[in-house]
Amino acid sequence: MTGFSFRAPPTLRKFMLSEAFGRIALGPIGSAKTTACIMEVLRRCQEQAPADDGIRYSRWAIARQTLKQLKDTVLRDIQSWFTQYGLGYYRTSESVYYLNFGDVSAELFLIPLEDVEDQARLLSMQLTGAWMSELIEMDRSILAPLTGRLGRYPSGPKGTCTWYGLIADTNQPTEMTPWWEFMENLPTGWQKFVQPSGLSPEAENLNYLLQTEETIKLPIDHPARLARGRRYYEQMVEMHGVDSDWVKRYVMAQYGNDPSGLGVFRESWSTDFHTVEDTMVIPGHPLLVGQDFGRNPWSLIGQVDHMGRVLVHQEVPAANIGLEKHVNEHLKPILLSEKFIANKIAVVGDPSGAAKGSISEESNFDALTRMGLPSFPAVTNLIDPRLRAVEGFLTRHVSGKPSMVVSQKGCPYLIRGMSGGYRYTRTKQGLLRPVPNKDEYSHVADCLQYISLVAGSGMMDVIASRLRPHTKKDQRSKVSAAAWT
Repeated sequence: MTGFSFRAPPTLRKFMLSEAFGRIALGPIGSAKTTACIMEVLRRCQEQAPADDGIRYSRWAIARQTLKQLKDTVLRDIQSWFTQYGLGYYRTSESVYYLNFGDVSAELFLIPLEDVEDQARLLSMQLTGAWMSELIEMDRSILAPLTGRLGRYPSGPKGTCTWYGLIADTNQPTEMTPWWEFMENLPTGWQKFVQPSGLSPEAENLNYLLQTEETIKLPIDHPARLARGRRYYEQMVEMHGVDSDWVKRYVMAQYGNDPSGLGVFRESWSTDFHTVEDTMVIPGHPLLVGQDFGRNPWSLIGQVDHMGRVLVHQEVPAANIGLEKHVNEHLKPILLSEKFIANKIAVVGDPSGAAKGSISEESNFDALTRMGLPSFPAVTNLIDPRLRAVEGFLTRHVSGKPSMVVSQKGCPYLIRGMSGGYRYTRTKQGLLRPVPNKDEYSHVADCLQYISLVAGSGMMDVIASRLRPHTKKDQRSKVSAAAWT
């Protein structure tokens, strides 16, 4: 066996030296994340304490979404490092790479997760460690059961685990997705290591990217060698554009949007301009609650102020529950909180909610009224006028300030949706679909559209008059003429 060396970039060095149970390496493409994981597998196999027979036993699962991806990327890289140096061999019939050299005996199982049988196979194994390659391509639900398989090999006469855990490499996830939430709230025992942008002065692995026969002979960190490596990322920016979602995630190593679609309000929304840390409720002005119906009956609490601006105070999410349960358990407690209780309330929603139910004779609007919330159908449920109503507020200024202001504290999902999460997706032929995608952002986006339809029309005056208490003539107190004498 001929020896070799691996010089880990600074961030990946920290990743490899960490003793956390779960470790995630995040960075641009081409930043040596995969190679660092390969070397970490090798190192941990070598550090495993020998059994009584002198052999260091370990077993790993290397998971990715499909077997083709595993063979085209991970296996090729493993073979380029291990096979050529006589460290092991791959057995195609078993999808297992056997790492055998010196006193090391390790099994590296390549496990795709594209069907139920693959997942069942993974979750029945006794493992030392696991490597999840391109983490965000997999379903997050696999993580919990997988970690329960770790630390269970070797056992018995083959010894016990010197180390066990999970490593992962990935690009940055899309914001507000399950993996984004995981990254933002890592469990105890987990760490993430984020590499610098490929465009930054601290970009990593430039010494080995896009090198020529001449530059590869230059000393490590030679300016010409680094400049050649930086060209790798510069070409991507030239191709996709520096402001593209693709560059944001895959070159700059930042959270971003799914690059396969197009944000609905990409031209008119600016998070810096249209949001504030928190909004103030205007006394005396009724609250407008945009209401989405269905099994995910989201609500959005807004208000139109004296200048005609739309103030969006708070979103009220719901998942897989009925309207009445949502109103009583989620919406009403917020409306009765100190922040909102002094204001009158009007709910506005999809006009299709006026249809009677197939079992009872009660419509969604009837149910809202019965629960003590005055409700009104929006003027239309056609998507084009709804989007135009929102665009009208986003593009209009009042005294140099936005005519729509959204609370960062109260509306994180709405802001994410407006920033690109609410988007048009593409067909298999690559064409944009004519209506926005129905997903986790569409519910709150629909609510905003209903509020905007009301705020931008004469309907606001109608609602205000309906909410105003009316005094009958014969109930008014009479004024005596003597009062003027």
